[in-house]
Amino acid sequence: MNRLSITLALMTLGMTVSSCDDPIAVKERSLQERRIKEGVLTTSQTFDFTRWIEVSKGAYRLPSISVDEDAKNTYWASASNQGYTMLSSKPTDFPVIPLEEDGAYRGAIIRSIKGFYFFGMGTNVIAGALYSGQVDARTLVGKPLESTLFGQPYSSGIPEVMKFTYQYKAGEKVIHGQNKRVELPSQDRAAVSAVFYEVTEDDRYLNGITLQSDARIVAKGYVELEPTTPEGTWQTYSLRLSPVDQARYDAVDFSTKKYRLALVFSSSYRGAEYIGAIGSELRLQQVTLQDRIKPHQ
Repeated sequence: MNRLSITLALMTLGMTVSSCDDPIAVKERSLQERRIKEGVLTTSQTFDFTRWIEVSKGAYRLPSISVDEDAKNTYWASASNQGYTMLSSKPTDFPVIPLEEDGAYRGAIIRSIKGFYFFGMGTNVIAGALYSGQVDARTLVGKPLESTLFGQPYSSGIPEVMKFTYQYKAGEKVIHGQNKRVELPSQDRAAVSAVFYEVTEDDRYLNGITLQSDARIVAKGYVELEPTTPEGTWQTYSLRLSPVDQARYDAVDFSTKKYRLALVFSSSYRGAEYIGAIGSELRLQQVTLQDRIKPHQ
């Protein structure tokens, strides 16, 4: 082997070693490999509810996902908390509160509480709900179901699984908060939804009316949780999002379209109908999202 051949061989070896040692190059190569493989799931985000932010002085708190969030810009929202402040002159006990242990936040408590009903206004039971999105305060009183603006921007991949660690205990008596004569279930259940949808030109959000039925929904998952968790123990549930519109699912393109993901947790599955059991309580400790990377994306 001549001197030139030896030099070229050494240069090639050096470049190979350098690229292998470079963590950025290794990460990029790993990402590319994942992207060209169909069927790969990757964890995109985890929420642990250990940071909470005060919405306003003396009012309720909401979970915060970063130090950049403020009271007007949070990932998580709760129309039930905000509605409670309007029904009570001195609100003290909100439907969504932090889970505190040993002086630290360890999760979220979502519960159905006693409300207020007078002169045909309000409700005797307020079902707690925590969701990714916003609250439209302008319609909260007159059109409460339309005030829940579900979804936050999502572009890491197609969400396929949402895992959450929880406890659930149902309240003793299911009631209709507006005293209507309807057939009530014998036991309350919690409800959990994950809905991935396309953002169209009008930029509309899904709300309490359209969450499960809107034509823009790409994939979704829904489960009703019965009180099966023994006292003091936690369970983990894997909620899979299934395609709703296969053509829209196959056409997902993060380079040219925008998408939102709505995550919704409620302590009473019929809370939107003012039906629930006071004392029903859903506790969350961790939520993890797993995506399916689109090939050649």
